[in-house]
Amino acid sequence: MDPLYTTHDISRMLQVDPSTVSKWIDRGILVAFRTPGRHRRVRSSDLRTFLLAHQMPVPEELGSGQVKLVVVDDEKPVLDSIKRAFKPYATGVEVTTTSSGVEALLMVSENRPHGLLIDLNMPDLDGLEVVRRIRARKQLEGVRLITMTARHSAEMVEQSLKAGAIACLAKPVDVQQVLELFKIPLAMAARK
Repeated sequence: MDPLYTTHDISRMLQVDPSTVSKWIDRGILVAFRTPGRHRRVRSSDLRTFLLAHQMPVPEELGSGQVKLVVVDDEKPVLDSIKRAFKPYATGVEVTTTSSGVEALLMVSENRPHGLLIDLNMPDLDGLEVVRRIRARKQLEGVRLITMTARHSAEMVEQSLKAGAIACLAKPVDVQQVLELFKIPLAMAARK
C-alpha cells in the first residue's frame, strides 16, 4: 500500500514551511486529496513524482526512490532492446513496457509512473495523442513524457514539445539521455 503523508509530515521531511506544502497542493503541482474531515493527504508515489519533476532530492524515508518508467512502442524488438539497455540501472529505474498507446493510458492512470518513453509512430494511438491525453489530466501533471522516433527532425521535436513532452529523442534511444532527463544519478548503476 502507498503510504500517506500530511502537509506537516512533508514539511518536516523536506524542511519547508507547512504553508509552502499547502500552496503546492492549492496550485495543483503536488497531487493530494482531502479526507472527510477536510485534511490533506499526499500519497508517497505522488510526492516522489513531484520531487523528481522539480529536481528535488528524494528523502530516504520515501523508500527506494526508484523511478517507474513505462516504455511504449509497437515493435517488440525495440521494447526488448530498451529493457536490456536499462538493466544496469535496475536499482534506480523500474521499466515496464507496452506495445499499445491505449494500454499506456490505462497504465499511467493505474500505476502512476514517474514517466513515459513513447514512440511517436504507433498504429492504435500515436505518441503525440498519448502525450496530449495525459497532459489534459491535471492529476498527471507531474508525469514526465518523452517521445522517441526513428524519423527524428526539428519538426518532430517541436510537435512533441507543443503536445506536452519534455523531450523528443532519436531512436535508438540513448539511455544516458533518459537518465539525465529524470535527473537519475548515473552512480545508481554501481549500486547492486
